[in-house]
Amino acid sequence: MLGFYQLAYRISNMPATEITHVISQVTFPAYSKLQNDQSKLRKAYLKTLQLTAFISIPLAGGMFILAPEFTQIFLGGKWMPMVPALQIFCVLGAIRSVVATMGPVFYSTGKPKIGTQLSMMQLFIMISLIYPLTMKWGIAGASLAVLLNNLADPWGFKKMLRIIKCSFRDFGNNLLVPIAGSLLMCLFLQGVKSLLGITVGEFILLVASGTAFYFIFTYFLDAKINSSRLTCGVIEALRLLKVKPKKEIH
Repeated sequence: MLGFYQLAYRISNMPATEITHVISQVTFPAYSKLQNDQSKLRKAYLKTLQLTAFISIPLAGGMFILAPEFTQIFLGGKWMPMVPALQIFCVLGAIRSVVATMGPVFYSTGKPKIGTQLSMMQLFIMISLIYPLTMKWGIAGASLAVLLNNLADPWGFKKMLRIIKCSFRDFGNNLLVPIAGSLLMCLFLQGVKSLLGITVGEFILLVASGTAFYFIFTYFLDAKINSSRLTCGVIEALRLLKVKPKKEIH
C-alpha cells in the first residue's frame, strides 16, 4: 500500500513539482525587483499565474482522466489499486500548482511569516484527518486527507492578494480560461477513450487529441472573453519580470 501511495503521489504531482516550482525559482528574484512597484508586481504575478494555470491544470486533468489507462499500459495490472489515490492526487497537483505561486510573493515582499502560518494550518488539518480517513478508506483516504489540508489555502490567497492589491475577481479571471478548457478537455477525453482500446498507440492518440482540443478551445475562448490574449499575456509576463526597480534594493 505504501508503494502504491508513494508512486501515485510522485506521478500526479508533476504539475506542481516539475512546472510551478521551476517557475517559482525564476519569479522570486523578479518579484524582489518589483516589490517597490505594486502595480507591476501585481501584473507580473497575474501573468505568471495565468501561465502556470495554462500548463499545469490541463496536465493534471488529463492525468486524472487517463489514470487507469496509464497505469494499465505502463505499470501493469498489479498497480491498478493505486488508481483512486492517483486520481485524488491529480486534483491535488492542480491545486498545488496554483498555491505554489503564493510563496515567491510572500518571500520577495519580506513576509515569509505568512507562508509559515499557512503551513502550520495545513499541518493541523492533516493531523486531524489523516488517521480517520486512512482507517476508513486506506490509501484513498490518506490521499483525501492530503487533498483536504488545502482548505487553508483561501486564507493564504486572501493575504497574498492583499499584499499585491489584487481583487479575487481579477485573480479568478486569470484561472477561468485554463479551468474551462481543462474541464471540457476531460469530457472530450472521457468520450473518446470509451471508443478506443488500451494500447500504447491509442493512448498516445488520446494524449495528442486531448492536447490539440485544449489548445484550440482555449485559444478561441480566450479571444471571446478576454481583451488581452493569453499568448500575449505570457510574453508580457516575461517582459514585466525583467523590469528593473526604481530604487536599489539592499
